[in-house]
Amino acid sequence: MMKKQLIIIGAGLIALGIVGWTSFAKHEAKSVYADYVQTTYKEEADVEATFDWKQGGYVGRFTLKEEPFKGSYWVVTYPDGSMYDDVMEVYWQKEAETSMHERLVKAGVLQKEETVRATVPNGVDLDRDIQILPSPTSIYEVHPEQFLDLSIMFHEDWNNTDEQKQRIVDVIHQLRDDVNMFHFSFDGNPGGNDDFTERYMLLSRNADSIATSFLDIQTVDDLNAYDRLYGYDSTTFIYEYHFDGTKIEDEMQTTP
Repeated sequence: MMKKQLIIIGAGLIALGIVGWTSFAKHEAKSVYADYVQTTYKEEADVEATFDWKQGGYVGRFTLKEEPFKGSYWVVTYPDGSMYDDVMEVYWQKEAETSMHERLVKAGVLQKEETVRATVPNGVDLDRDIQILPSPTSIYEVHPEQFLDLSIMFHEDWNNTDEQKQRIVDVIHQLRDDVNMFHFSFDGNPGGNDDFTERYMLLSRNADSIATSFLDIQTVDDLNAYDRLYGYDSTTFIYEYHFDGTKIEDEMQTTP
């Protein structure tokens, strides 16, 4: 009986020790991250620290209140002790979305209500010479054509007309120097429950065995030669289609 009580007491002390160490580590992470934000962005931020098992340490989440970085971000510590946040990536993403949307609307190839979404990979700023303050480095100064993926969301269904294809060609002409990959979506009912009827087109700067490079698309005829869309069925499988709606997989199955 005495041995059992000692085991229970010992387990309780270990549990208290773990809780105490966890509280200390969390408080320490919050303090370190708060100092990092103050030093890097000249703002006092209330940092929330949570343990991330995948990361193997604490992730700090903070909000900046001053322009141009007003918004919410995260910061992590790498095994070598260095810290990294996603502030510049978010800034570049917003800059690309705003400026490229304005460029396309001004050129008359995109409606104001249609959407541009940019994706900037985490860590892309680590090997680039950038500044944060007093004015952050623009995305256009760090070769966005090497990493920037852009989604253009047309508020119209895919209709396989030359007019629609010319819009795609015009978008490419306007932005080709600054983009790594284009992702076009065709949705005549934005926000509606019709995902299985939407069609998408993916065009990369670098050609592969299937896709041509968007640098080689100069005309509607060039786009017709590409002749490839994709979409989802009701079971979320992805299928590829020709511009006329023929499912490429079905065509392959029926070809002698």
